[in-house]
Amino acid sequence: MTCGQARNMYKTTPTGGIGMRRLGFTTIELLIVIVLIGVIVTIGFPRIRRTLDKTNVRSARVYLSTAVATARAAAVQRGCRAVVHFTSGASGTVWVTTCSRANPAALDTIGGVVQLASRYNVTLAVTTDSIRFDPNGLSPETAAATIQITGATSYGHDSVYVNQLGKVVR
Repeated sequence: MTCGQARNMYKTTPTGGIGMRRLGFTTIELLIVIVLIGVIVTIGFPRIRRTLDKTNVRSARVYLSTAVATARAAAVQRGCRAVVHFTSGASGTVWVTTCSRANPAALDTIGGVVQLASRYNVTLAVTTDSIRFDPNGLSPETAAATIQITGATSYGHDSVYVNQLGKVVR
């Protein structure tokens, strides 16, 4: 260490004394910052959780609407009956079946079976276990289908309504 560096390390106080230059933070300052971070996290965490739950419910609704549209499009495209299947509860699943291209007597699953409830952490409640579509794209069902989606918190809930023609209304 040179003399200049040693001289800069100490400074003269207004009263004429020599004091050490203040480097770093005191323990009190660190505790205040930690407490402030804790308060901000405590206030913000419920809002973040609520937002994530709403996003999961919305994503599940979009997937259900897409599955119904996929079944309808597959029925028209392949010229045979297509069905979108649902199961209820906390283990709710969704899948679409239609005739196979190679063997029209066999069934083909489009996109695989999706564990919708576990993927998005939601619960499904359906009024029917499946919705069929004829080759003209219309549903021969006589009643509309409603699929209720409930999230993990009380703020997340939505539904998908499929009318008698097979159109997703919301």
